[in-house]
Amino acid sequence: MIFALSILLFGVFFCWAAFVGWRHRREDSISLLEASILTASGEEPLPLTLFDRLLQKFQLIMMTIFGPPMVFLGGYGLLTEIGVL
Repeated sequence: MIFALSILLFGVFFCWAAFVGWRHRREDSISLLEASILTASGEEPLPLTLFDRLLQKFQLIMMTIFGPPMVFLGGYGLLTEIGVL
């Protein structure tokens, strides 16, 4: 049951992150961790390279592919464990 619930929650997170990522894919943004490190050191962020953009697109595609099946499998496992299916 714990495994099914964790798969379900990770699937929901992947779907949410993919949705937000596709909406803001053209914006140049940095993570909160990177922003805090740059603020503490007084440096400016480096511009995104082609490799950075390719990895960002690859991550969005993988989350879009794997998110919904994880939600389905986690929901199926959870419903099977509680005896609904």
